[in-house]
Amino acid sequence: MEANPNPSLHRTLGLRDLLFLNITAVVGLGSLANAAQFGLSSLTLWAFALLVFMIPFGFTVVELHRRLPGEGGLYLWAKEAFGETHGFVVGWSYWLCNIVWFPTSMLTVSAVFLYVGGGDWLGLAENPWYNGAFSLGLLWLIVGLNIVGLERAKWIQNIGGVALWVTILLLLGLGVFYLLQYGSAREISLEKFIPDLSDYEVLPFFATITFAFAGLELAPILAGEARDPKRDIPRALFLAGFIITFLYFSGTAILLLTIPENEVSIMHGVAQAFSAIGSKLGTPAVGAIGAGFMTLALVGSFGAWMTGTARIPFVIGIDRYLPEALGKVHPRWGSPYVSLLLQGGVVTVLFLASILGSTVKEAYLILLDMSIILYFIPFLYMFASLVVHRYRNAQKGGKWSVWLVAVPGFAVTLCSVLLSVLPSKDVENKELFVAKVLGGAVLLIAVGLGVYFLKRGRTTD
Repeated sequence: MEANPNPSLHRTLGLRDLLFLNITAVVGLGSLANAAQFGLSSLTLWAFALLVFMIPFGFTVVELHRRLPGEGGLYLWAKEAFGETHGFVVGWSYWLCNIVWFPTSMLTVSAVFLYVGGGDWLGLAENPWYNGAFSLGLLWLIVGLNIVGLERAKWIQNIGGVALWVTILLLLGLGVFYLLQYGSAREISLEKFIPDLSDYEVLPFFATITFAFAGLELAPILAGEARDPKRDIPRALFLAGFIITFLYFSGTAILLLTIPENEVSIMHGVAQAFSAIGSKLGTPAVGAIGAGFMTLALVGSFGAWMTGTARIPFVIGIDRYLPEALGKVHPRWGSPYVSLLLQGGVVTVLFLASILGSTVKEAYLILLDMSIILYFIPFLYMFASLVVHRYRNAQKGGKWSVWLVAVPGFAVTLCSVLLSVLPSKDVENKELFVAKVLGGAVLLIAVGLGVYFLKRGRTTD
C-alpha cells in the first residue's frame, strides 16, 4: 500500500521556504531563556548537545530522506523499516505530542505580545479572556491560511524566520552595546563554564536543551509539497544547522551577560532582556520593538509546526489506518483540509481545558508531561531505522559507519526518555507521578493502536 507522495498536493516549497521552515521549527526563543537558568555552564552543555545529538540527528534525517523522500517523513521511514504497525506508532506519537504542546505555544505568543505595549498591557497576562481570544484567533487564522493553500501559509514561517533573525541580531547588537557601556551583569570565570553534575536538575536540563535542537525532521514530512525535495531539503538542512547553532549560542550568551543571575524568566526571558536593556539605556521603545519581532518569530514557529504536524494524520488517513477522510485533499487549494480542521478542533479543546479551573489544568499538565515521552518515541525509531535501511541497501553506503551516527543519537534519546520520567524534587508523591506519566503515555498509545487495528481489520475485510 503506497501512500506517498500524493500527486494532488501542490509543490510550492522552494529552498528558501524550507530553510525558513527549519529555522523557525527548531529555534525556540523559550529555549534561550530556559538555558539561561543554568548560567554560563549552559554554553558548555549546548556544545555537548551539539556533538552528541544535533550532528548525528542532522545526518540521520538527511540520509533517511535521501533514501525515502516521500510525504510523511519519519512515519514513512519507520513504516518501511519495521512495518506498518510501527509506522503508525511513530506517526500517532508524533502527532499527539505536538497537539498537546500547541496550547503552551499559543499562550507563549500571547504573553510575549503584551511586551509590545508594556505597562498596563502586561496586566493582561493572567486574563483568560485576553489569552483565549488572542490564542484562538491566531490558531484559526493559521488553520485557515493552510486550508487555502501552502503557497499562502508558507509566508507565516518565512516572515517568522526573518523576524527570528532580526530578533537575535537586534539582541546581539544591543547586548554588545550594553556590555561596552555597563559591563557584564554577572561574574565571569572559567569554573562557571563547568556544569555542576552534583546538581539534581542538571541531567534533566541537558535532556531539555538537547531536544531544543529537534525539529529538522519537520521539512521531510512536507517532502511531497517541495518543488525539488531530493536536492533542496538536504541543502536546507545543512544550512539551517549552522544558523541554528549560531542563534542558540549567541542568544544564550547575551541573555546571560545582560540579566543578573536568578532573574531570567523561563517563559519570556528574551522579551525581558529587551525590556531590561531598553530601560538601562533610557530607550523603552527598544523593548516594544524587540517584543514585536519576537511575536512574529513565535507566530512563524507555531505556524510551521501546525503545518507540518497536520501532514501526519493526512498520510495515515491515506493508508486508511485512520478515517479515510483525513487523507482528502481540497479540490481547489490542494491542501489536506480535513486533517487541518481536525487538528484545529482538537487543539481548541485542549487549549480551553488548559485555561479553565485548576482541576482541569492539573490534568492538562499531566498530559503535557506524557507528551514528552511520546515525542521521544519517533526519534528512537528514526535512529534505529537508519541502521535498518543502511543494512538493507549496503551498496548505497558502508555498514560500519552508520553506527557512529545512530548509537550516540539513540543513546541520548533513550537517556532523555528515562530522565523525563524522573519526578523533580518539588513533586511530593514521586511514585504516583511516575505511574501517571508512564501509564498515561501507554494508555494514549493503546488508544491509537485500538483505532489502528480496528481500521486495519475493516480494510483487510
